[in-house]
Amino acid sequence: MAGSMKDIKLRIKSVESTMQITKAMELVASSKMRRAKERVEHSRPYFETLYESLTKIAAADPRARNPYLRRDDIKRTLLVVIAGDRGLAGGYNSNVFKLAAAEMEGRNASVITVGKKATDGIVEIKLRRTGETLEVKLDELLNSLQILLKEESLAK
Repeated sequence: MAGSMKDIKLRIKSVESTMQITKAMELVASSKMRRAKERVEHSRPYFETLYESLTKIAAADPRARNPYLRRDDIKRTLLVVIAGDRGLAGGYNSNVFKLAAAEMEGRNASVITVGKKATDGIVEIKLRRTGETLEVKLDELLNSLQILLKEESLAK
């Protein structure tokens, strides 16, 4: 009996310690999130000015043939789904998968997943897609996107 009471007290102390660590992690995460949000809000005027300037420049010369400035009909869609593989990212992952499902609805879409959770999530919710689903690392993704952009510009 004394041994089990000691085990129970030890277990209670362990759980309390875990709760304290979790609370500290939550405070750190909320502080980082607040700082990131403030940085985004401070950069908004810069973005708006830059966007306005680029729009005026693009509109000034109608002969500009840059493929990135043209508005073409969208025939294919490529979604890059990046999900968190570590930590307390359940809510984030769930929202990413819901957004991916909404974006793919009624489109000819291919999916590139970054991370194991992204691949599992796409398969688990059984998204309707016409392309392939790949799992890649971020540097591989960037190389693939560069190749796709080169192929697209060569095809035109």
